[in-house]
Amino acid sequence: MARVLVVGSDMQGERALLQRLRSAASLTADGVSTCRDLDECDLLVIRDTPALRNAALRMVRERPRIQLWVEDQQGQLRDGERSNGPVLDDAAIEHALRHMVDSTPASSIDEPCTARGAKAITRALRESLNARQGHAVLALDGAAQVLIDFVQDQMVVPAGVPAEHLAQDLSDSFESLTLHGISARRYQELAGERTRQPLRPLLWQWGQRPDHWQDLDARLQRHARVKLLRWPDFRVLGRQHDSFRLCSLLLKRACSVDECASLLDVPADAVRSFVHPAYLCGYAALEAMPQDVAPVRSTAAAGGGTLLARMWRSVRQRSGA
Repeated sequence: MARVLVVGSDMQGERALLQRLRSAASLTADGVSTCRDLDECDLLVIRDTPALRNAALRMVRERPRIQLWVEDQQGQLRDGERSNGPVLDDAAIEHALRHMVDSTPASSIDEPCTARGAKAITRALRESLNARQGHAVLALDGAAQVLIDFVQDQMVVPAGVPAEHLAQDLSDSFESLTLHGISARRYQELAGERTRQPLRPLLWQWGQRPDHWQDLDARLQRHARVKLLRWPDFRVLGRQHDSFRLCSLLLKRACSVDECASLLDVPADAVRSFVHPAYLCGYAALEAMPQDVAPVRSTAAAGGGTLLARMWRSVRQRSGA
């Protein structure tokens, strides 16, 4: 598909221009479509005014893959990067648009699947996040949903994938997702000029969804202890005071869910809601409970837990939180 951004025309003029392009190239609406994001478009078409031309030239210099055309006062199209360039006839328009359609990277994924389903994908994500190596694609039915750069700890949402509810959509499709390892070159081809975003905030939101954590919760119920390997990205914690308290505790010592709940005086469900995303993001690891150590009982730790809770409340009150 050739994606066209039209600037300087009203809606009627934009529709007429798109119809002209489709007609000249013998392409359907699926072959030539309008877009609103400069980073997604293949062709920028502007009305030929000095201000628009200068601004457009600056923009395409930063994005060499985008072609620039201008529409002059007579409605003729010309190459915008050449002063007084020749008029583009139908043959020239067809050649350019066909080339854009043929050179647009496919969003389908041909690389072999390296992990499928919630458990395998969680394991693969954790390993790659901790190693900070490689690139991958999360796909659903062969279509890319998220492009991942483990080296830079970044991600890209491909064109056409709704980003607003992405974490919920990934959670809903977790068992149907596949993870594919790809080369750095293939990652760049698929990502194009789209905005790179931090990876961990998406994984944290995804991990907070309650589904698909049965295996992890089964280990936690067997009193596996949680150890935090490092502080999470502060963007994922926001103003969640209990999460900060859990981080402080679990960085110092490994604790079971019951121990965390008792020592910090927080509900066990709140502890698990923290552990799920921390585990998916690779911030946390599990340690088996030693056979000769009994789990902490809430009655035995009530005094210490209450004291620690009072200390935290005192700190929050002094800081005005």
